[in-house]
Amino acid sequence: MRVFVGLDCGGSSTRVLAVAEDGTRLFQGSSGAANLVSTHPDKLRSHLRKAAEGCPTPNAVCGCFAGLIDEEQRNQAVSLLREIFPTARLRAEPDYVAALYASTPGTDVCVVAGTGSLVTSRVASEVVKSGGGGYLLGDEGSGFRLGCAALRHYLADPATASPALRQAVEDAFHTAVESKIVSAVYQAPSPGGLIARIAKALGPDLASGLPYASAILDAELPPLAAVVRRHISLNHPNKTQMKICLAGGIWKLSKQISGRFHEFLKAEMPNIAFELVRIARAPQEGAVELAKEMTTETSVGN
Repeated sequence: MRVFVGLDCGGSSTRVLAVAEDGTRLFQGSSGAANLVSTHPDKLRSHLRKAAEGCPTPNAVCGCFAGLIDEEQRNQAVSLLREIFPTARLRAEPDYVAALYASTPGTDVCVVAGTGSLVTSRVASEVVKSGGGGYLLGDEGSGFRLGCAALRHYLADPATASPALRQAVEDAFHTAVESKIVSAVYQAPSPGGLIARIAKALGPDLASGLPYASAILDAELPPLAAVVRRHISLNHPNKTQMKICLAGGIWKLSKQISGRFHEFLKAEMPNIAFELVRIARAPQEGAVELAKEMTTETSVGN
């Protein structure tokens, strides 16, 4: 029986899923970040190996990587996969393709907001995307942007920070001392992923009604809604109803986040009726679907 493996390799974690052709789940593994741009090559290779340790020998593998932006990085990703799965047919795609393939049936647009963010959809047989750009040039409404805003709030007056925010800072930096936190940010090999961890404080603080948390949503979500508007205008100009699938960890923090985002979408595009749904499957399941495609299509990179 054939075995298909999908990898979701992001800025915060790597997740591996192996599925038999009858649908039986054979293996699940996880490890640290595997962003082709921001994760140190040695750590990236180590995280991939750790996440796949114990995985059965597959027939086809698709790795979906954050930071895969050109053919050079696609080839790099395939080479890394070949070290772990030397006998399999191999394919590498950007991580957002996995999220799109895992989206709820009937999805028009998938909005991914994890460590980074972007907007993606299908146009005919092509996968198109808007936004992204990384934490220095884009990633509107991402975990990094929300976490950075929360961290700035903390650093402005640590003594008045909420318990949830103090805990998030200490979990990320193992210190509450401002000078050590600032030093750690600038010395971090992947500052985007590190700062994104602070965003988890927004969940309990939104539930508690803390004004700073609501203010962060009001500042950081409208730019992401604007990216969605540009994406729809360019790729789906005649749509009056849109089903938006929300993927990534940000949407798990609080229902208030998706609720406020819906309001900002309506403000950007008042003539479109939006239905927002949370992604029902993990991105690695979408990567498995991409691996299965190689049984009928020519694989990429192998």
